[in-house]
Amino acid sequence: MARSISYITGSQLLSLKRKPNIAVVDVRDDERSYDAHIAGSLHYASGTFSEKIPILIHEVKGKDTLVFHCALSQVRGPSCARRLVDYLEGMKEDVGIKNVMVLERGFNDWESSGRPVCLACLLPLFLVPIVNVLPLLFDFIIGKIYKLFGWEYKKPERAPPACPYKPVANTDTKVGEESSQTPPPVPGKAGTDDDKTD
Repeated sequence: MARSISYITGSQLLSLKRKPNIAVVDVRDDERSYDAHIAGSLHYASGTFSEKIPILIHEVKGKDTLVFHCALSQVRGPSCARRLVDYLEGMKEDVGIKNVMVLERGFNDWESSGRPVCLACLLPLFLVPIVNVLPLLFDFIIGKIYKLFGWEYKKPERAPPACPYKPVANTDTKVGEESSQTPPPVPGKAGTDDDKTD
């Protein structure tokens, strides 16, 4: 089945993001660790993407739409999306991925447009629960103040809570022991690393 890659705008992705059948794949390399990320996105660095495609397919089981992005979605995002499509073309069985998309203008535009990002990667892990509770505490206090004056407090729509750093996959096995969840080998070409500059 021939798959094509389409583009999706930030506003379209924001409206679809809460659907359970969509996964956002961030293929930025080191900058994700100091530049925040789209909340709930999966991280598969472009430099090692080709080798990790089987792990990605396993992790997104049950999702039919994958949205790729890098900083600007000009080189790495589209390149990794193409590598996934090529890999899927070479597979014998259908894994359920119907749509492969690229986020227009990438993460930089997503963030500069004020859309929700996760900054938890910039926080020590012990602070993440505190950051998640602060908006709830704020709503509670403001709600009480409004009630005191007889006003109705309407809670604002907030960004999703911070997501603590989640490793992509644990593929480590003990010496002399095979993993029971070994992904299938990559068929055909391993793909080439394009110029990574966005």
